[in-house]
Order: sequence, then structure tokens, then C-alpha cells
Amino acid sequence: MTGPVPHYQCGEWRTPTDAGTPRRHAVHGEEAYRVTAVPVDTAPAVAYARAVGIPALHGLGFAGRARALVLLARHLGTYQAEFVALIRLGGAPADAERDVRAGIDSMRRQADSVTRRFAGETTNDGRLLVDPAHHAASGSPSALLAAAPPGIAVHITGFADPVTTMLDAFASALLTGMPVIVRPSRRTAELTAHLVRRISECASLPPGCLQLVTGPTDPTHHLGPHDLVRFTGTAATARRLRTRLASMPAPPRAEFAAGVLDCAVLGPDVAAGGPAFRLFVDRLAAGMSTHNGQTRRAVRRAFVPAALRDAVGEAASEALRALRLGDPAHADGVLGPLVDAAHRRRVLSALAQLRASARTMCGTPKEIVVAADEFGPGAYMPPVLLAADEPYARDLHRVEAFGPVATLIPYRTTDDIAAALTLGGSGLRSWIVTEDPGHARELARAMAPTHEHVHLLNPEPAHPAEPPPAPDATDRIRTRLTATTVSGTPAHLTAATDRWTPGAPHPTRGTNPLSLYLSDLRLGDTVTAGPRTVTREDIAAFAELTGDHYYLHTDEAAAARHPLYRGIVAHGHLVAAVATGMLVPPEPGPVLANLGLDNLRFLAPVRPGDPLTVTMTATRITAHPRAGRGEVRWHVTVAGRGDRPVARFDLTTLTADRPASD
Repeated sequence: MTGPVPHYQCGEWRTPTDAGTPRRHAVHGEEAYRVTAVPVDTAPAVAYARAVGIPALHGLGFAGRARALVLLARHLGTYQAEFVALIRLGGAPADAERDVRAGIDSMRRQADSVTRRFAGETTNDGRLLVDPAHHAASGSPSALLAAAPPGIAVHITGFADPVTTMLDAFASALLTGMPVIVRPSRRTAELTAHLVRRISECASLPPGCLQLVTGPTDPTHHLGPHDLVRFTGTAATARRLRTRLASMPAPPRAEFAAGVLDCAVLGPDVAAGGPAFRLFVDRLAAGMSTHNGQTRRAVRRAFVPAALRDAVGEAASEALRALRLGDPAHADGVLGPLVDAAHRRRVLSALAQLRASARTMCGTPKEIVVAADEFGPGAYMPPVLLAADEPYARDLHRVEAFGPVATLIPYRTTDDIAAALTLGGSGLRSWIVTEDPGHARELARAMAPTHEHVHLLNPEPAHPAEPPPAPDATDRIRTRLTATTVSGTPAHLTAATDRWTPGAPHPTRGTNPLSLYLSDLRLGDTVTAGPRTVTREDIAAFAELTGDHYYLHTDEAAAARHPLYRGIVAHGHLVAAVATGMLVPPEPGPVLANLGLDNLRFLAPVRPGDPLTVTMTATRITAHPRAGRGEVRWHVTVAGRGDRPVARFDLTTLTADRPASD
């Protein structure tokens, strides 16, 4: 790359006009690339995202955006080696490979989550989510519509986990329906530009969904209340950005991932030198060395029983001192440098604050100076392990040394951990090592108020070494959607939501709708069957067939003493099975399969001799035109003696569409 890292705006790559400032390699300090020193006007990019990106993404709908993301993940997977080569943060190649894989896996996982969770929840055009509801207080029907917001997303990213951070955030915004303008850290600008270039080459994505600005540009100008700013970086930069956004007359929404001090906890049941003890020490040392501790989810605080603090410190220090400093690209098992000298100065400044509340067990100031002198231009720093005397020093929970630095914090009771955690931030993702389920219970509950995820570990060989995937992506997406409560007449709500609303008109026709092709069905199509009398012989036969000989269905004397029913009653699932059988035509027809039964409720007992009448109404019709079939959701109500409701459930059928020749 001869000039500064280019911008990607309005569908074009644009090279900055200045010479730029050099970014130096973390290992040897030689120039790697240049980043512009001149801010760029983001007004054209914002206008392009609004005029081109928003309509294109909204037009795809949720399912279309998920399909596009799957194809993009497949496309990027062919370039993993290129991305790994450009992660020049001083970490081992294996760390870079994990970062790239995690980023691409996140895209696949989020797309799969949307496909599964939002299937059947959208309007027929796929653009809105529908949550039918009824406001009992007013007595009027209503529904909740959730739509993609009419805004764009600006992502300001730090250098930690650069591929995962960018791809995870981009995937979430894309699925939400928000085009993205990304402004990367100057330390990862070259890598991010290459990612954007490969993304822009993917034919599955519509124009305007991703743009890039680099250098000292402030991309938050021209944003409004429908837009979103997502920031990942240092707590100090986050504070400045919050202040700037607060001064705007109509600021955008904001999400911050900064200054997160995740922790590890060693259970009080663990004995020094045992398997659980070694597991804790090994994971702590590995976390400090992975990416040289320059990752958002590195452990910064390690809570240990007060009696084991020194033992843990000595064992962890021994493991950390075994790590040699060097270039991880040319030797395995060595600890590389921090991202650059400026960042090392920030880490050392934070370390000085922490040392006011803790003593050094590994990585003394002298060892840090020796490393700096030995490796010259590389920003090398040995791992530093601190040990505090008590858990409530405020700096331990608010100061982040973003490097291979962790602090052992002693505790005596679970309450010590819970109280100490309240001195810091929330949204943590931490892990606990304990062999005792009782202690796992207490620790998990104590940490729950400040955490979004707690991973319980023990040294059993079959226990997973890594935590499960991040929380379901649809939860994040739902918080970004614009939700609107719509109320009105049942007919209007049916039209607005593509869901039949009770009270809306039923189409008048004399044909059983289960005999109709998909394109001939209409919302509200209804069929009623019955009455059909349930006999004592039906109940006995069902008991024999299923093996369900529960006394309420088979023993007259015992059933007569039941405090509620005072006699034989039919199996609930017999009622559901009889109801389904009463509705389904016996001859071949458009219904290809019964896909499932949901929301089954038994409302009243059915006794021998009771007549059953069944009513089934089409409440949702979802077509899959390319497949020549679709899904139909039916609401079924079963009435017994005196038209009293005895059961209700929802049934989904796979129904064929009319053949093209017809």
C-alpha cells in the first residue's frame, strides 16, 4: 500500500490526499502502513447510507438479510489467511487465527439465530416482526409491530480482537436493517480496509450497506435520534464520546463496550495443588498471554479465597515467568509485544494506579525496564501479576491495564465478591472454578446482578474447556427495532399484521379449508366439526394404546375420590387427537404434513358421554413460493358439553400450493 489507507464512501475507494502518518510494526518497529492525518467529511457517506443503504436493506426483509449474511460468511471464509497476515498486534498467529474464525462464526451464528427465531414471526413481506397481543384493560385487540429503524449505524472500533469486533457488530447491524459506517482504530486501519474491500466484493450484499472512514475523522456528525453509535475502545475515549453525544441537540442512540473488567473466581472448596487449583492457574496464565492480554474478555480480576491468595500467586507467577518474550511469528510459546509503544505507556500508567492498592508478585518494574531495553523498538512487556490485601479498593474495579496484567483479589465470603463487583461495571462475562455444586450455586447467584454470562468450570475431563457461544443475537436485534403498538378493529388488525384477529370476519365458503391449496386459503378460513361423543371405550382403548393407565382414566373407584374431578375423565391428549381426527379429510389433498402442535391447554375435564365440537381457523399463512408450498397456522378450539371450552391449541400444517399447470 503506497499511500495512506483509503476510505470507502458512496461505493468508491478514495485515497486521502495527504502523506499520512506511519503505523509501525509491533515487533520490530518498522513502518507497516500509513493512516491519513486529515479528517474527511462524512456527510456524503451518511447521505448515501440513508438514500441507498436503508431502502436496499429494508427491502430484503429479515430472512433476506440473514441469507445475505450466510453467503457473506462463506465468501469471507475463503480469505482467512489474508486477514490473519494483516493482524499485526504482536500476538501469536494462533491468536489471529482464532480472532478471524470467531468473527466469521459470529456472522453464521447470528444469521442462523434470526432464521430460526424470526421464522413465522414476520409479516408476509418479511419486513416487520409481529407479536399479537390483547389489552384486557381496554378490551380492544392490539398487536406489536417491530420494524427496522430508519437510521444508520456508526461503528467506532478499538484494536482489540479486530476481526471479531468488526464482523460481529456489522452482522448485528445488517440483520437489524441498518447500513454501517465503520471508523477503525489507526492500529487496525489496514486490516479493516481489507475486510471492507472483501465484503464489498460479495455479490449477496446490496449497495450502501457498509462504508469506511479512517484517520481522525469524527463520524458522528450528521447523525440523529434514529441512528446508532456503537463504540469499542478505552474507557477514557468512551467518556469523551459520551460527552460529545450528550451535547448534540438530537443525539443518536449509543452502545459502549469499554472498560469491562471481567473476572475469574476460585471456589472456597478448592485445595492448593489439586486439579481444580491447577485448572484455575492454567486458565489465568493462558488468558494473560492470549493476544498479550489485549482482548476485551481477558481476566483483569481474579477472586481467590484469602487463604489461597499467595499459593495461587506463586503458582501463576511460575507459569508466567516460563513465558519467553520474542516474536511469536517465529517461535511457539513466546509472548509478543503490545501493539505499540504509546499503548505500553498507557498500560504502565494504569499499572501504577493499581500498584497503589496491590503488591507485585510477578513482573516487577525492574523486569519491565529490562524488557524494554532488550527489545528496543518493539513494545515488549512481561506479564504482571498483582496481589491485593482486601477486595474493596476502588481502583481494582475501575482501572484497566489493557495488557498482560491481572490482580489477585482475596475474599472470605461470597458477599465479599458480590459487594466488590458493585464497585465496577456490569455486563461482565466471567468464569468460576469449583468442584462443589453448592458453591457453584452461591457464586453464580452472587455474580448474576453484574454479569451477562457466568461459566462454571470443574476439572472433570468431559467438561467443556470453552464457554458456550454468546447470547442469542436476536435479543440484541430486538432492542434496536422500532416497536409500535397497533390497535383497532379486528378486521384492520388482521390486515395490518397478516394474522387473523379474533372477531374479524370469516370468509364465507362451504369447503373444508384443509382441502384448499395454499394460494386459495384466506385468513379467517374456518371449519367446524362435530359433535363427536367420547365414550368409556375410547378412554380405555387410548390407555391401552399409549400405556397411560393413570387412575383418573382407568380406575372408577379411585377416580371417584379425586378432590377435583370425582370420576373418570378422558386423557387430555385423547381430546387433542380426537379433535384433530374430526377435522382432517381422509382423502389425499394439499396438506402434506402436520409440523407441530403448540400452546396446548386443557381447560376443563371431558367425561365419558360428553360431546366434542371442534372449530379450526386459519390465523397465519406463510408462503414459500420457490418451494411450491407454505405453512399454515391454525387455531383450534374444542368445546364440550354446553359449548364449554375444554381445550385449545395451535396447529401448523405444511400445505402445497396449486400446481402451475392449474
